[in-house]
Amino acid sequence: MATADLYAGVWRAGDDPYYLWVADWNGFSAKWQELSNQNLRLVDLKVYTVGGATMFGGVWRAGSDAHYLWVGVDWNSFQAKWQELSSQNLRLIDIQVYNEGGATKYAGVWRTGSDAHYLWVGVDWNSFKAKWHELSHQGLRLVDVEVYEDGGSTKYAGVWRAGHDAHYLWVGVDWENFNAKWYELAQQNLRLTSLEIYPGSCDSGCSNQVLMPDDPATPWKETYNYGITGDTVSYRWPCIDSSGIIRYVRLSALYFDGAPFSIPFSDQAVKRRGTWLYSPGSWHHAIDFSRDDADTFQVRAAATGRVIFIGWDQWSGNTIVMSHDSGRVTDAFRTIYMHLRNGPIHDSDASWNQTVPNLNEPGLSQYKQYLEATGCPQYEPRDPDPTFWGTDAQKIDPSLLGKNVAAGAPLAWAGCTGPGGCGCTSSSAGWTWGGGVNTHLHIFFAHRDPSDNEWYFIDPYGIYGPPSCYPTSLTDPITSPCARYPNAWKGGKPQYP
Repeated sequence: MATADLYAGVWRAGDDPYYLWVADWNGFSAKWQELSNQNLRLVDLKVYTVGGATMFGGVWRAGSDAHYLWVGVDWNSFQAKWQELSSQNLRLIDIQVYNEGGATKYAGVWRTGSDAHYLWVGVDWNSFKAKWHELSHQGLRLVDVEVYEDGGSTKYAGVWRAGHDAHYLWVGVDWENFNAKWYELAQQNLRLTSLEIYPGSCDSGCSNQVLMPDDPATPWKETYNYGITGDTVSYRWPCIDSSGIIRYVRLSALYFDGAPFSIPFSDQAVKRRGTWLYSPGSWHHAIDFSRDDADTFQVRAAATGRVIFIGWDQWSGNTIVMSHDSGRVTDAFRTIYMHLRNGPIHDSDASWNQTVPNLNEPGLSQYKQYLEATGCPQYEPRDPDPTFWGTDAQKIDPSLLGKNVAAGAPLAWAGCTGPGGCGCTSSSAGWTWGGGVNTHLHIFFAHRDPSDNEWYFIDPYGIYGPPSCYPTSLTDPITSPCARYPNAWKGGKPQYP
């Protein structure tokens, strides 16, 4: 079934004559001649394909200056025309690169001008970016950019004109990211002047997943400030505070230098489970690790750092927080290890004395059911099932608090402490406990945003998607095009300590 073309436009204030026309080349060329005689000048050109036919769309504004249109030629012809017209004080303002009949063709729009200018075409991103930086220092500003496929590779073309104003270039990101950068730059009095949209390589189910969509029924999700019981620090999802109508990714939190992290355990039977999302539509903001047999495993420091918190969180049970320096930045990253074991007596007491008093129905009854079914009734005698509660040998060493420890140093044992770790799940019908053990490590990675000095959750893979978007095996290289944000794994991929 054929799909219809969609159109997008940008408008500015104006009361001058204007025109919009879309046709094949013969119709377009005739209209260009007609409007030229009426003192209308082509200011924007779009070449695209419909049903195998090449079509041309144009926007005209009032003008009586010299102008030129050159369409459907190869690069050598286009470059020669650019040089010829440059000497006649005509300046290229719009370039189109397209495929017709299996050949790459070029089209351009020229207007009167005698200022400095530049044309750079058919290069990869690194070359284009380097040229952009070079020309920026020479008082040239990019006025049009074209991104296209040629020979199976993504190529870039750009048109520069003289200018000394503030400017910015942002390329190769998904819509969520681009929209956030648009918002960020708008606050700095920068305005978008050229937009390119082209096919990406990341699956749509993995893109645009940093932020959960707006849900008026759950206003608490607007900010998602995550506090740990007994700690004074709030950790946030990477969202710029907004009205809730439109959400913008906090890019300053997700772009960082430094990659300090290793896998937080050495047991190779442990597998990665939930990632930034548990599954499509279900946000997690962390990573879960567990074994297929639900056995415990020793949790180790993901990076060298200082243990700054050990305590019982009402929802996530035993929790350890570590601070990690990076380069010359102190306390640049943090890791938060949750659902840990600290001995069955301590953990059952904390469950009844610290968590139960803070629960409401139906969760209260469900969590009590879990405690009683696993050998931890409210009153003695208790006989905690070690499958769920571990042993006295699996306690957290309290002397770790305040200590600097090396990457890979033992911290604790994975468990299922707290209602968030015990396997109880919530739904519109209330809480349920499946009766099985849910021993796992829930670990948050966080970065301190230098723009506001607050803490924001990050994905060390740079993928920010559901589990299917991540490498299959735990130590696989991160080569996915969906890894579109910085990778925080030491050496560029997850490695055992």
